[in-house]
Amino acid sequence: MKNQNSIFVVFCLCLTIGIVAVYGVLVGHFNGHQKYEIQISALNKKIEQEQFDNSLLTYQLKDFQQAVAQALPGDKTLQAKYELNNLAAAVRTPASESKVDLSPVVYERAKKYFNQKNYDKAISEFNGLLEKYPLSSHGVEAHFFIAESYFLKKDFRSSLAQIDDMVTQYPESDLTGFILLRMGQISEYNNQVDEAAEVYNTVLKNFKNEDLRKQARKLANSVEFK
Repeated sequence: MKNQNSIFVVFCLCLTIGIVAVYGVLVGHFNGHQKYEIQISALNKKIEQEQFDNSLLTYQLKDFQQAVAQALPGDKTLQAKYELNNLAAAVRTPASESKVDLSPVVYERAKKYFNQKNYDKAISEFNGLLEKYPLSSHGVEAHFFIAESYFLKKDFRSSLAQIDDMVTQYPESDLTGFILLRMGQISEYNNQVDEAAEVYNTVLKNFKNEDLRKQARKLANSVEFK
């Protein structure tokens, strides 16, 4: 009887060990499978985010050319030229940043205020963009619209401060050339005709954009008769 009981106990132990071993194998298998599913889900979300960012960027590039044309006086062909000039920088920068760049969303909101002539709100939004996304591809545009907003508010001192920042940070940008024309107009407003002419001629000498040069030449010619 004791032998039978011993055999039964041994059998139960073996059966228990076998069940535990099988359970361990199954748990390891399903846990590994679940891990792969989580990784695949994360990759899918990343792809969806990149697609969203690219779509938003494409929209912004098409819309920006219209905003610049509205902000600046003169030749209407400007809006047909500007997209290609800014395409390379706008595409490269988001890919180099480690975190998601939402500056296009902030930029769109700020530009909406600008188009509504709510310049104080536009200035606040553009400054927020520069503070939160200092490496944004929209940095030069933000500076431009801040300077332009101050100009339209006739706060010429603040506008000149922004223009100075643009000359320092973006000396080769066409937008810097366009905003320098505002500096010349501010000089004209203050009856500083010679200084205005010097600014216009500086733009003519240092920038190759034909639309920019055409406006600079027109303004330079106008001050000769004053």
